[in-house]
Amino acid sequence: MQKSFFMQVAKGVIFGVAFILAGVLLFAFIVEVASLSDKVIKPINQVIKLIAIFGGCAVAIRGEKGFLKGGIIGLAVTIISYVLFGIIGGAFGSFAVILTDALCGMVMGVISGVISVNIPRRSEER
Repeated sequence: MQKSFFMQVAKGVIFGVAFILAGVLLFAFIVEVASLSDKVIKPINQVIKLIAIFGGCAVAIRGEKGFLKGGIIGLAVTIISYVLFGIIGGAFGSFAVILTDALCGMVMGVISGVISVNIPRRSEER
């Protein structure tokens, strides 16, 4: 059971981080091509992060303790993506911004985890 717990969390984190990297790359291309305003970048990046956390939870979480698995996935995806983009961009925000972002990611993960364990799966319906 422990192995399954950690494998589900790892799968969710990997999916979430991969989705964020792909989503931000695609969005950066769109911003460049369409010459979008800087005002839309932050909100769209947040939406990409929320979709990534929910997607990671939906893909990976099975069984029970969805809130715990989801919270860990949300927190890890947020922190890892923050560090990756900080390294890529060469700058990190303030500690308050990091903390707020991490807490929001964790809350989204908890909500996504609860939803994910209650989604009926085709393999479970038989």
